[in-house]
Amino acid sequence: MLLEFEVENFRSFADPVTFSMIASSDRSHADHLIAMGGSRDRAMRSASIYGANASGKSNLVMAMGMLQSIVLRSHLAQLGEPMPYFPFKFGRPGEWTSTRYRVVFLMNGVEYEYSLRHDAARVYEERLYHYPKNRKAIIFERVDGRELRAPQDKGSLRATAEKTLPNALLLSKAVQDNNPLVMPAFKWFQERLMVILKVNSMVVEERALARMQQDERFRALLLKALNMADLGIVDVRGKVVQMDQEELDRMPPEIQEQMRGLVKGKIEQWLRLEIKTVHQAVDEGGKVVQIEMDFHHEESLGTQKVFAVMALILEAMEAGRVLVMDEMDLHLHPQIARFLVELMNDPEQNRGNAQFVFTTHNTNLIDLNLFRRDQIWFIEKDERGRSSLYSLSDFNVRTDLRVQKAYEVGRFGAVPFVKGGKVIE
Repeated sequence: MLLEFEVENFRSFADPVTFSMIASSDRSHADHLIAMGGSRDRAMRSASIYGANASGKSNLVMAMGMLQSIVLRSHLAQLGEPMPYFPFKFGRPGEWTSTRYRVVFLMNGVEYEYSLRHDAARVYEERLYHYPKNRKAIIFERVDGRELRAPQDKGSLRATAEKTLPNALLLSKAVQDNNPLVMPAFKWFQERLMVILKVNSMVVEERALARMQQDERFRALLLKALNMADLGIVDVRGKVVQMDQEELDRMPPEIQEQMRGLVKGKIEQWLRLEIKTVHQAVDEGGKVVQIEMDFHHEESLGTQKVFAVMALILEAMEAGRVLVMDEMDLHLHPQIARFLVELMNDPEQNRGNAQFVFTTHNTNLIDLNLFRRDQIWFIEKDERGRSSLYSLSDFNVRTDLRVQKAYEVGRFGAVPFVKGGKVIE
């Protein structure tokens, strides 16, 4: 369960910004909240993030994904290999010299806090705390790759720290040494956090098909959801096939060159995902017939998007994951987007207490009948290129306010200022 995420000096986020899934004092939609054992705080099931194009919405999703990637892959770092580093570029020289992340989450009923500060060359600070009895306790504090404070450690963590390169994370290296102190925190990044920047991708679609083939219940639920979304699909079939020479020859030469690089020069090894959807209709004689269609060439982008998003949502709900998606409802009808949000927020369906964070431009979802005020977030970029992050709960708004209209006219910021006028004169 995600509680807070903070980032500083990452792309357009020059100054520290904090995104929180901890509920405010808002009393509306109590069923949208998840109780946290041993704490008065409650966490939200979902949150939507709005903002103009290029305001920084995708950057926030990227920041979460970047931290996850560093944690999961840092143990593979070689000496001198640069760390992924994407600082704010519009500041004064030397104004920002490192990126900082901080995330607070719940794993197995215990609250953890992990923070990291680094640049392209090295890790400056890395800290991991937990709250086993609602009191903060240090698992480790690592400063400049040398100073280590780990009161609970019996020597193994210190031995791992001495072998950890300056450009690698102790959290990642300690997991390779099977250290039980850090294992729950690492598993949260590995098993509970799902960050999706591109929903319509072969990876997402292949993952959905694999689940459908392995789990009949998942298959039935996904087909039921597609039917409820009024797509007319009664079955989905798929397999990975090898591309034939005719398909390869139809591709532009530059794409073929890229493909050769990806498969080490052997273009014959290139594979693609073949998906077929089955639609049911009635022919002129009144007979029910089933028609097979090619998913990528005959189905709309909206249908492809619903399939991918619904599969991700169902998987997250089943495992109690945190699903973070960029442009969740792009290409979707507003009614389908609303259907998905209602699914996320429904405790009778979301029994695993999954959480959903998504960016969107769909102002139809800015509705206090659908969301609490603390579930609606905004990102705005100023004239200096710096993004700020804030919630609707930061404003004093009545529960009967037409918040969609108020947002569209600029009351909460985070909307584009389109000057208008003639481009061609």
